[in-house]
Formats: sequence, structure tokens, C-alpha cells
Amino acid sequence: MQVLKLLTFIGVLFLVVSCGKDDEGDVTAPVISITSPADGTVLERGKTYPVQGTVTDDTELAEIDAAGVKITTFDTKTKHTLANLNLPIEANTPVNSGINVTITAKDKSGNVATKVLKYTVK
Repeated sequence: MQVLKLLTFIGVLFLVVSCGKDDEGDVTAPVISITSPADGTVLERGKTYPVQGTVTDDTELAEIDAAGVKITTFDTKTKHTLANLNLPIEANTPVNSGINVTITAKDKSGNVATKVLKYTVK
């Protein structure tokens, strides 16, 4: 009888520990790294700048919103290289104005990362 109680206790303990791990899940947001144009760069009116960088996650990416461009297909499930994205600066953009570009990434667990890049127009 003691052995049965011990085995029941171990089984319940295992179940509690296992459920606790599942409930915690992934709590790490994706990482957004933009290499070009670098944050703080001065951009010229009438030019277009290619946006380059990477988005990585420790488990699995779900969606990237790069200044309104939705990306849901990735290089691998945990990494995507930003390519074929352009940042056009209109010729009539006021000189010395600031431009903010927001990039958001979400993983399959719902963790969200946001990076706001700030540029000045000359």
C-alpha cells in the first residue's frame, strides 16, 4: 500500500511539473536587427534606401510587419533576412524633418518585439 501511495504521489508530481513547464512556454520575443539604413542616418530627399537586416526568434517566427509590409514566409522558422524592402524618401519631404520607421515581429507564442528607427531628412 505504501508503494502504491508513493507511485501515485510521484505520478501526480510528474504531472504538475510537466504542466508547469507547458504553461510557461516561450516568453522570449523575437530580435530585430536593422543594419541599413542604420538608426539615426541622415537620408536625402528623392532617394530610395534598401532596408537590410534580420529578424530572429528562439522558437518560431509568426509574422513581421516592416513599415506596413506583412511578411509571413521566412528563410527558416527561426530566422528571416529582410530583403527587397525599400524606404523611399519623397522629393517634397521637408528638410530637417524626422521620419520614423516601425518594424514589428511576432513569434508563434505571441511574443512581440518592436523596433522604431529614426531618420532625419536633408
